[in-house]
Amino acid sequence: MQETQEQTIDLRGIINIIRKRLGLILFSTFVVLVLGSIYTFFIATPVYTATTQLVVKLPNSDNSAAYAGQVTGNIQMANTINQVIVSPVILDKVQSNLNLSDDSFQKQVTATNLTNSQVITLTVKYSNPYVAQKIADETANIFSMEAANLLNVTNVNILSKAKAQTTPISPKPKLYLAISVIAGLVLGLAIALLKELFDNKINKEEDIETLGLTVLGVTTYAQMSDFNKNTNKNGTQSGTKSSPPSDHEVNRSLKRNKR
Repeated sequence: MQETQEQTIDLRGIINIIRKRLGLILFSTFVVLVLGSIYTFFIATPVYTATTQLVVKLPNSDNSAAYAGQVTGNIQMANTINQVIVSPVILDKVQSNLNLSDDSFQKQVTATNLTNSQVITLTVKYSNPYVAQKIADETANIFSMEAANLLNVTNVNILSKAKAQTTPISPKPKLYLAISVIAGLVLGLAIALLKELFDNKINKEEDIETLGLTVLGVTTYAQMSDFNKNTNKNGTQSGTKSSPPSDHEVNRSLKRNKR
């Protein structure tokens, strides 16, 4: 029961902090959202994909017993191709044929096949959709020509040519902006909690009671201007504050005394 009460008090305290520091939290969220928008639309490099498919078959066998082994061999061969097709042996020639400036694209070329499938899907990610298309097609063509030398396989068929996808897969504006809003809220709440934690000012009665002290009395809120007004008013009424006589008044008083 006591733990439930403590949790309720803590929850109320957090809610009060949020209300008190709401402006700070919203400002933090706005700043992070602006930064996220700048990164998403002006800094982040868009990434496009291009995909092609090919299939590799071993020579057909008339023996039915050997046919079952042939299917298994085709699947194993597909797994081997996944490694060979993305190796420098193939991709270095792609780079040379397409006159690409560097080999960084090689890390963005992947070859996969579904379980028990002989169809290999070749995927290329690149900052230009049309270059990605050329890389995918050229990789498939070079492998089909080199398969006989590398794997002793001559039956390589390209099922489909790559197509340029003009819609980038990254960055995703909606996702990035949503993450920015969440990050801004979390950051703002963290700052608000820290400011509240290190705030030693006594602003209300509860602050005194949390120190284990007893509140003896409460005064109304007053500003320094109120004290200044009261001081000026009291000084004028009681005559305690008066301006010194001028030189002209002093001279007139001296003349009267001489007479």
